Amino acid sequence: MDFANVLFGGPCNRRCFYCIGKQLPERVNVNNLGEFPPRGLDAFLAEVNARAIREIVFTGTTTDPQMYRYEVELLDLVRARIPAARVSVHTNGALALKKLSAFNRYDRACISFPSFEPEVYARHMGSRHVPDLAEILRRATIPVKVSCVLDHDNAAALEPFLARCRAIGVRRVVLRKIFGDPRRWEIPLERTGEYRGNPVYDYRGMEVTYWDFDATSSRSINLFADGSLGSEYLLTLSSR
Repeated sequence: MDFANVLFGGPCNRRCFYCIGKQLPERVNVNNLGEFPPRGLDAFLAEVNARAIREIVFTGTTTDPQMYRYEVELLDLVRARIPAARVSVHTNGALALKKLSAFNRYDRACISFPSFEPEVYARHMGSRHVPDLAEILRRATIPVKVSCVLDHDNAAALEPFLARCRAIGVRRVVLRKIFGDPRRWEIPLERTGEYRGNPVYDYRGMEVTYWDFDATSSRSINLFADGSLGSEYLLTLSSR
């Protein structure tokens, strides 16, 4: 296994049209934002230790992990139980500045960020309030990666998006296909390698990966909000 996901469910501060939680069974999307510890945590950590997994990700199915009420307490608990673990957060960034001390307690972060343009951002995320990515980068004390889900609007403006990311200090960008979308977007960059079956490119010194969930060779275990465990990287398979 490559990594392990702690998944949160409940209300969200964004309404992404491609939200993976909409494709999962209702039973796994329970609201666990006020539960400490999350259901099934002991079994999950036992599995993480048994498989010697050292990459743990706080993320969500229907919500953002920084909305979890006990974010810092859970980080401390996980690190106490698995001292060698590297814990990261996959967030939409809406609370990153408001909860900056918690954000900077992770080992690294990945921010879902489809566009700097409010109209495009709103179509993807259901809100015109674009997080101040430049300020997040300026105040972050941990590595921050940008994850951009591609659709027709932002794929057409890829070069200026990458240029602006690079200008504010982003060093890694992941361009993601919408899960199940048959379209494949052209990435007009120099290919430099491959990661987990996905091509890696260079944009003026910034690493850009084109991520296809259907093609990746990654493996994970997943703790769902209802306490159940899954062992498939694709959450739609893992939750069955």
